[in-house]
Amino acid sequence: MAYDVFLVTVPEDFDLAKLVARRLRSLKFTVRFNQKQTEDDDFDAKDARDAGKSGNMLILWSENSVKNDWVRAAAAVGNSRDGMLVHAGIDKTIPYTPYRKAKRFPLEGFTSRKIPEGFYKLVEELAERTGRSDLRAWMKLGSKDDEAREAWLEAHPDDPLAIAERQKREKALGIKPEPAKEAAEAATKAATTLRNGNGDPVPRSSAGVSAAVARASASARAAATTVVEPDQDPVYGNWTIAAICAAIAAIFLFSLVVRSQPVERLSAEMPATGNARTVVAACPAGTVPRSMVEFMEPGPVDIGMGHGPIIDDTTPPESE
Repeated sequence: MAYDVFLVTVPEDFDLAKLVARRLRSLKFTVRFNQKQTEDDDFDAKDARDAGKSGNMLILWSENSVKNDWVRAAAAVGNSRDGMLVHAGIDKTIPYTPYRKAKRFPLEGFTSRKIPEGFYKLVEELAERTGRSDLRAWMKLGSKDDEAREAWLEAHPDDPLAIAERQKREKALGIKPEPAKEAAEAATKAATTLRNGNGDPVPRSSAGVSAAVARASASARAAATTVVEPDQDPVYGNWTIAAICAAIAAIFLFSLVVRSQPVERLSAEMPATGNARTVVAACPAGTVPRSMVEFMEPGPVDIGMGHGPIIDDTTPPESE
């Protein structure tokens, strides 16, 4: 929202600031005044954004505001734009440089029943900056000056006061106000969309074709086929992940059921007799087992198999 006036003050001066804001709003000036502001607040991004959307920045200088960091930051932002700052003093305090020599409108003695001359001049300054005029004359009118009010409104038909008065009378008569241009365009486009299906203008009917058929044809041509790609639809992805997990679980269960049994180790040892066990005796190094020695001794030894004894029938070779 754009504002006519961005009001800069401190919580200690809120009583007078509320009176100033109320008077300006009664003249149909849009005023940005944050009544939730505290002493420890910083001039944040929202304050800077609202200040940038405001046409004027009104600073209420006082003994309290000259020492406030939020006021200093706001004044610096307003001073960065030419012709934005408007200074007003609610006491005898002189602000710091570079605002020391700036024109200030004195508001001392301002109450709900008494309007000082400085406020009239302040209103005239704001009116000149916003393209308005004769607001002092309007402020001087009393509650019983109906004819003078009517004459002022007729003389200033484009003033926000006159526009607000017309809207008030039309509302009392039950006349609906004209919609804003943007709202009217949006409503028109929405109605066209409902009639035509795509928001495009309804094509003119050709010879031998009714308007309804033409609209249906246009909608059919303009309708776009929506194709949902698998990687763009989260449902496909979820089902794919679920199927993969189920397959892994099935493989795991199958391996538990039909897994191979380990082969028992076969022993090549001789069967034990009673509680005995096989003991292997080894000969010392360089010796021959006794059984071999006895086998190699000459003599009638039966080697079994029915061959009889071994007989040495060899003769030594003749010497030459």
